[in-house]
Parts: sequence; C-alpha cells; structure tokens
Amino acid sequence: MPKPRVIHTSVSRRHFAGWRPHSDSMQRQPTPVTLVSADARLIHLAQASAAAAAAPLLVVDEAPDVRATWRTAPAVLIGADQVSQLVAWALPPRSQLYLLGQADAYETLCRWSMPLGASVIVVPDGAKWLSRVLSGRARGSVAGTVVAVRGGCGGVGASTLCAGLAVAAARQAHSVALVDGDPCGGGLDLLLGAENLPGWRWDKLSNAVGQIADITPMLPRVEDVTLVSMPRADPLIVPSLAYEAVIDCLARSHDLVLVDAGRMIRDGPALTTRAVILSGLTVRSVAATRAVLNGVDTTEYGLVVRRRGSVTPGDAGRAIELPLVGVLPDLPELGRLADRGVAPMLGGKWKRACSQILRWCLADSSADRRPS
Repeated sequence: MPKPRVIHTSVSRRHFAGWRPHSDSMQRQPTPVTLVSADARLIHLAQASAAAAAAPLLVVDEAPDVRATWRTAPAVLIGADQVSQLVAWALPPRSQLYLLGQADAYETLCRWSMPLGASVIVVPDGAKWLSRVLSGRARGSVAGTVVAVRGGCGGVGASTLCAGLAVAAARQAHSVALVDGDPCGGGLDLLLGAENLPGWRWDKLSNAVGQIADITPMLPRVEDVTLVSMPRADPLIVPSLAYEAVIDCLARSHDLVLVDAGRMIRDGPALTTRAVILSGLTVRSVAATRAVLNGVDTTEYGLVVRRRGSVTPGDAGRAIELPLVGVLPDLPELGRLADRGVAPMLGGKWKRACSQILRWCLADSSADRRPS
C-alpha cells in the first residue's frame, strides 16, 4: 500500500513517514484533517493554510487510504480533481465534508455540493475559512445581523425600504449586504441603478449549499453595499439551502445583511435574526398584514408603517400585534428615483425614519429595540 503524504507544521515529515492508515502509530495519535487530492497546486495551497493554522494535514489520493480515515478524520476536504472519483467509491455520508478547489472549479463543486452534503471552499480567496476548518474552528464564527424586510401588502414599498436601510447603514460606516429574495419583484439592481454592473447574480449561486467561501469579491457593489440580485432574463425560485448558504456567508463578512423577502415567509436559521414587516395605514393594508403573519412566530418582528391611509400608526401596531419600530413618510419622489435607478437617499423625515428602524435592527437587546 502506498504511504500517504503527511504534512505537519511542528513535526518533521520523516516522523510521519511510517504512518499508515491501520498502523499502531495511527491508533495512538488522532487522525488529522484529511485532504483527498492529487492536484499539486491545490495541495500546496492547503499546506499553506495548514501551516498558517499550525494544524496537521493528511493528504491521500487512493481509495484504501480514504476509506481508512473517512470515519475518524475530524474533517475531510475533497479536491476538485477527486470529486467524481469519490462518488464512485460510494462512501457513507459524513459531516464536516468540504469540497476544495480554485475559482475555475467553483460551478462544478457547487453541482456536487448538494448530493454530497458538502460545503464549498474556494482557494486562495477562502484561505481564511480553510484555516478555520483545519484548526477545528469551522463552527460558531461571529456573524453579523440578518434582517428580512417584508411587505405586508402589495405595492407598499418594501423593496424601497430595504434599499434605503442598506444605503443608510453604509453611510453609518457599517458593512452591508443586500439580498434580493423576491423572484417576481423586478430586481433590486434596477432599483439601485446597478443592472449593468458586472458580478454574480442568483443564477450563479442557486446551487450553493452549506458553509461556502467568501463570495463578496464576486458580487456587484453599489453605494458601498454588496448586492445579490435576481437575474431578470430568467427569474428563478432560489432553493432554501442556497439562501441559507449565501446569507450565512454574507453574515460572516458583513455587519448587516438585509434581505428583501417580498411577501414570502421563509423558515430557516438564515432568516431568523430579525424581521421588519411594512404595512400601509388603510384598513385593507392592516388586514392583509395580519393575514400574512398568520401562524408565524413574530417574536423578532417589528412593524414599520407608511403614512398612506387613515388608520393611525398606533392603532395599526395594536391591530397587527407587533411593536411599532418606524413610521415612513409617503413621498412621491421615491417612485421617481426608483424609475431612474437612483438609490433612495433622501434626507429629512425619510432619513430619520431609516435611522430609527436601523437602531432597532442593530440593537443588542429586545428592550432597546423600541423606537424612541
């Protein structure tokens, strides 16, 4: 049986030269994170991350060696050059499985990610994330706040509010990502005048799953906001797993992730941090918002109303049974700005309302989330 290649940051290679998957020395020492690859460039990048993390790395590329460490390794990295071969080996499912490759292999890795239940790491951009996996710190990373913005009724301006909050947060020196979660909403990139900016849209990300590498450099950026928008030529329903993977990724690299969720209520940990629902002040708007929230856990919900209608903001809050966290002015110029692709960056009452809503979104405790 060929000897597996072993790289360790603090012990010379010759001390590991006798390691075999079933040898006594392997039983005495814990199995390191294992990389399955024969790609010299990929192995070199993984070794560099292992050295930076002061972590051991076992490199194998043949079926017997892979089978011997499959169950015992704390994490297994599958190189892009070995993914199809690994599937042919019919190994049992396991957790902490990662597909590793360079940017040109990203789409291929995403196609295998879901059937294998594996996360995708792209190097060298994802070297920091790879180091966390190698050092056993892949879970529990500090994440930013995720806020879903939803419309309680049609035409109330939830997308405009979502974009306005993103721009306002960026102007307050927060790192912000804006995610389009409404396939029939017309596209957040149009609202911000970013439809011609290069970068990935949801059609490039719909196969993402698990804990993926930082995609921020691949995305359009407008008004200091990172943007994930829908492809207009072929709108698609994004799988829930892709939403969770992308939003989780953005939350690791941004202070605030705002999701324009339209009127859809999505379950899942990626969207449960907080949510804002926007209603008008007509009787029908209030009734529609109550209906949208029927059966939903609204513990982390806040109500924003737009001054359009005869119901008072306080009465709307009591009828919908949510804390009132903001009141937006009904400004006709917002529609004109949207048609011109200009971000909603108005001053006065609009700016003050957005700032108040952001304070609630970013507050550390429930007691602090009420408007002043």
